[in-house]
Amino acid sequence: MLLDQGIGPQPPREVTAPLEIQSLLKALQASRTLLEVRFDDRNQTFHSYLVNLDPSAGTFHIDELIPSMGDKWATQGESFRIDAWMDGVHLRWNNGAAVKVQLEDGAPAFSLSLPEQLIYHQRRDAYRAPVQRSLDTRLELIHAERERRFSGELLDISATGCKLRLVGNLLEQLQPGERYERSLLQLEDSPLLDVNVEVRHREYLQPSDETHVGLHFHQPPAQVQRHIDRLVNQLQREARRQAREDLF
Repeated sequence: MLLDQGIGPQPPREVTAPLEIQSLLKALQASRTLLEVRFDDRNQTFHSYLVNLDPSAGTFHIDELIPSMGDKWATQGESFRIDAWMDGVHLRWNNGAAVKVQLEDGAPAFSLSLPEQLIYHQRRDAYRAPVQRSLDTRLELIHAERERRFSGELLDISATGCKLRLVGNLLEQLQPGERYERSLLQLEDSPLLDVNVEVRHREYLQPSDETHVGLHFHQPPAQVQRHIDRLVNQLQREARRQAREDLF
């Protein structure tokens, strides 16, 4: 099964079947997964989203690039590589020239040919553990340069990242790809941990007036990783115990 979280890390494999490639790209579109765009022979990284898939035409569309300087290089026909991370899977593929187009709703985008092959790498052997509100777990996002601070409760946590619950609509303040390098993570029965986190995705839930933010732990020190792993393992054991009890 594609994007199966039940398996552990696997060696990278080359995907060439058109239907499987289309299925993976459709999943990226549906989940609004952030795309990382890197042009050949250039060091800067840009971000975008997959906004449309047209298998009958053999094309897909990505949004304008952030920062906007990338639009110029894409329009000039420079080739680039796309990387995406979704549910512990790393997808990557190369693209040729992009064509600037307008979608049906008038929004500008870039049209690309569907890749003939992409690399699929199941990287995470991590259980994504729901975190009960009764646990003392919090994360304070701190962006030192922009003097931003946001504090919220953990919704879930894995060895590689977590999801955070924040009060209010913070979609504009929290941008995918941003790093909060001096953040503070409070876990149950652990000291306050210094973590470097990257915003991967966010969603505003209007009924509860909450913003849920998916975050990636960026190269945590070994001691910090041990505290994270300890909590994840504890939550996993508890979930398994409850599942066994529910059978009887």
